[in-house]
Amino acid sequence: MSLKHMILGLVREFPAYGYDVLKVIYRDFAEQGPEINKGQFYTLVQKMEDEGLINRETVQQDKTPNRKMISITPKGAAEFDHWLRSDTDETEDIRYDFFGKYNFLYKVMHFSELSREETLKKLDRQIELMKEKLDNFVRARESMLKKKVDHIRVHIIDYGIEVQKVKIEWLNKLRLELSGGPSK
Repeated sequence: MSLKHMILGLVREFPAYGYDVLKVIYRDFAEQGPEINKGQFYTLVQKMEDEGLINRETVQQDKTPNRKMISITPKGAAEFDHWLRSDTDETEDIRYDFFGKYNFLYKVMHFSELSREETLKKLDRQIELMKEKLDNFVRARESMLKKKVDHIRVHIIDYGIEVQKVKIEWLNKLRLELSGGPSK
C-alpha cells in the first residue's frame, strides 16, 4: 500500500492534523508512531493537495502554532475507492526483497568470516531481539482486543506475529546447525 493511499484511507475515516495522520494510521498496532520521514510525508501531502485529493485547512490555535487539518476531497475519495476495488498492490513480484526487510541477513552472509563463538553470540542476541519483538506484537494484539479494534485489523497483527515466529524458528535452526546443539 502506498503512503498516499494510507493517508487517503485515514482522512476518509475522519480528518486529522498533519503528522498526526501517520500516528493514527498505526494506532491500532502500537503506541509509538511510524518511522516515516517527515520531509517525505509533507512533500507527499503537498502533492496530494495540489492534485486535489485532499484539503488542508488552517485551524487557529490559542497558545500553540496554527495547525492544518487534512480532509479528503470527493476526488480523493474516488481515488481511494478506485484503489481499494482494483487489483493494485495485491500481487508480489518474485524478488529477493526480504533482504532489505531483515538487514541481519546481510551479516549472516558473512558469518564464515567470524569465529564460531562470535557467530553464536550474534545468533543468540538476534534470537533474543526477535523474541522481544514477538512479545511486543503479542502485547499490541492484546491491546487491540481490549480496544475492540476491528477484527480484520487484528488479523494484520496476527500476520506479523506469525512472521516473527518463522524468523525465530529459522534463527534457532541456523544456530543448531552451526553449534551442534539447541539455542538457549
